[in-house]
Amino acid sequence: MGRFPLHLELADQPVLVVGAGPVGRRRVAALQGAGARVRWVAPDAPPTGGVAVCPRAFEPADVAGARLVFACASAAVNARVAAAGRAAGAWVIRADEAAAGDGIVPALIRRGPLTVGLSTGGGAPAATATLKAALAARIPAAWGAFVAHITAAREALPPGPARRASMRALASGPLLTALETGDAAAVARCLETDGGGE
Repeated sequence: MGRFPLHLELADQPVLVVGAGPVGRRRVAALQGAGARVRWVAPDAPPTGGVAVCPRAFEPADVAGARLVFACASAAVNARVAAAGRAAGAWVIRADEAAAGDGIVPALIRRGPLTVGLSTGGGAPAATATLKAALAARIPAAWGAFVAHITAAREALPPGPARRASMRALASGPLLTALETGDAAAVARCLETDGGGE
């Protein structure tokens, strides 16, 4: 299959989105949330704060400087976008034909700082949607709070073996159960005991 799961840091990185259909609009919104510098090319692209909107047809020169390109238009336009993007050395994600691009965007389930990505390699989008809905129903908000508490406790301690041991103890202890059951007193005890508190 050849796919390698990866979370990219896109803050302040130039990213091109071509196409203003539902997928293109979702990509623009997600990229804005990631802090990317988005250029959006499509005849029907609406004015969008924080995005360089080019309300016209795609031109090969649009890929200049882009680190990542999302082709979210018709198959014919996407083929042109992919060819131009690759020639310019950019990674290209095609919404219409995953195998013809350089990667895919997984379905995401977010719980605060926790992100769970799900993919069928682009071969079964309907199955991905069904599985995402099933998993989302089983991943409670408490899991996001668990990650947030672990992160905060980790940042409060100096790097080294003691921090690693403390984080392992906190992550494998009763903190998650206390969060899932809403036991605030137990959460406080866990953080004080294993999270480096006095």
